[in-house]
Amino acid sequence: MHKTIFILLLLFIQMSVFSQSRMNTGKIQITISNIRNNKGRVLCSLFKEGVGYPDQPANAYYKASLIIKEGRANLLIDSLPPGRYAMALLHDENGDNKMNTTMFGLPKEGYGFSNNVMGLMGPPAFSKASFSVVAGQLKGVAISMRY
Repeated sequence: MHKTIFILLLLFIQMSVFSQSRMNTGKIQITISNIRNNKGRVLCSLFKEGVGYPDQPANAYYKASLIIKEGRANLLIDSLPPGRYAMALLHDENGDNKMNTTMFGLPKEGYGFSNNVMGLMGPPAFSKASFSVVAGQLKGVAISMRY
């Protein structure tokens, strides 16, 4: 009897801690559109507080490789600590895990950034592409690929 009560008490404490930690985090729902074909995958890099943004995906807070269906891709990321984040995307059509460029350095594959911002002669600044994640809230992020 005491063992059963002890186990139930431990389960209650675990559920309470899990519930508490989920309430201290936020979620983002990313919707990617304007993908020109269903070839390859969309590579997503989520950067927190500008660390590694945008050209050091190894330093991204979160990375994903998404399947493309009918020119769209979606991603839900939950349990994110509150803070400033920015998303950088690559439509890796040929599956080589890198941005292919012309001999002039222009992208051959699609790309995108959160807030649909563009940079002048390069990627946009983190301050322009970033958005806030707030504890207990779901943030919608819509990104349109560019080619």
